[in-house]
Amino acid sequence: MKWEYCRATDFNDLHVLGRQGWELVGVTGAGSAGQEADIGTTFYLKRPVPSIREQITAEQRERALAERQGTE
Repeated sequence: MKWEYCRATDFNDLHVLGRQGWELVGVTGAGSAGQEADIGTTFYLKRPVPSIREQITAEQRERALAERQGTE
């Protein structure tokens, strides 16, 4: 299996990234224990690279949903 990797520096982005299939695998930075992520914190994420078939299907789905939203 092949993986792709992502870095985020904003704690609030993690929810969106999780819905996109990203998995948190590491955190580094200047946060203190028991506190929310602070400036200087970096989140490292990974997800499997989709096959070409999965990529095409996802692109078609997104295009169809965008078209549907435009006509409603």
